[in-house]
Amino acid sequence: MSRYRVKFSKDGPARFSSHLDMVRFFDRSTRRAGLPVAFSEGFNPHPKFSFAAPLPVGIAGKEEYMDMELTANLSPEEVANRLDQNLPEGYQILGVKQIDERAKNLMALLSRAAYRAIAEAPAGYDTVMLQGALDEFMTLENIMVTREVKGKSKEVNLRPGIFKLAGTVAGHILEINMELLIGSTGNVRPEEVLKELFRAGRIPVNPEDFRICRTALYTDGDTGPISLWEV
Repeated sequence: MSRYRVKFSKDGPARFSSHLDMVRFFDRSTRRAGLPVAFSEGFNPHPKFSFAAPLPVGIAGKEEYMDMELTANLSPEEVANRLDQNLPEGYQILGVKQIDERAKNLMALLSRAAYRAIAEAPAGYDTVMLQGALDEFMTLENIMVTREVKGKSKEVNLRPGIFKLAGTVAGHILEINMELLIGSTGNVRPEEVLKELFRAGRIPVNPEDFRICRTALYTDGDTGPISLWEV
């Protein structure tokens, strides 16, 4: 068996496809490409794919990751070319590399994600006002939200999972960049952060008016976050 890490983007019309749709797209695309994908054993065999983290419907991903196992040893360049030619519109292969069969899976590595949220800025609103509001928000010790978990309401403190917030206003475009907790230890969703900023009166734009993109996925290194591609 040979194991590969695939870096890809998901944008345009593809951002409206669900995670399950995406898994099916990759399954069909590897078949069309003639890639010798390894399958699990049992009554219902499935391709040996594993993805870093699902993207919510409507959110684009600029650097997404999946691991796949093949029954033959192909060059990463060949895998990338054959796969890229057979993916649906909106998906693009950015890179493929071969990894050790004993390497940690993506979900075990994943610890934080970067997001960019863009909306139209109200007249008279500028970078100083936006960044000041974000800095004040980051001084809070608790940012509580209510989530529904298995039919029960649960209070969750988002603040420990918000690592960075930065914003700019350029012309009529308001942009907020976030670095948030994601992975097996917890998850902070960008739309939750935008809702709390709006609810507290710290941004003058409705969260529903933002277009969100996940720009990077990281693991924790000794000196700070490291891109999953560098692991």
